[in-house]
Amino acid sequence: MNNKLVTYPLENYLYKGFMLDELIYSPSVLELFLTNDNDGRIKISFDWFHSFRVIDEGDVIKMLNKFNGEMILGIYTLVDSEYLEWFHEQSVGLNLDGNITHYMVVTVNDVIEILSSEKPVISKI
Repeated sequence: MNNKLVTYPLENYLYKGFMLDELIYSPSVLELFLTNDNDGRIKISFDWFHSFRVIDEGDVIKMLNKFNGEMILGIYTLVDSEYLEWFHEQSVGLNLDGNITHYMVVTVNDVIEILSSEKPVISKI
């Protein structure tokens, strides 16, 4: 697998230094609340997800080097995802027929990766 980043189409306001303020996890919904000093708060909600992980941006040095400056603040999808490959191995291929996308939300301090069957709902609150 070769993890290729694809910028997720959304409003430009997400690229203005947002930080993860709150993460709410329930069995079928994952909500990320991002804030910055100038633009308020954004909610990114995944109504159905299979897995997620949160990593401090200072601990993804290998990932930053691999994407060679492409990984900046914002939201991405990953093609040929190692995380998704790992998930399929762990679930013994039960979800291979499903349409699972690897999303990555990059903030000032955190990188949040989500495997979801549904597109995120993004709203400014």
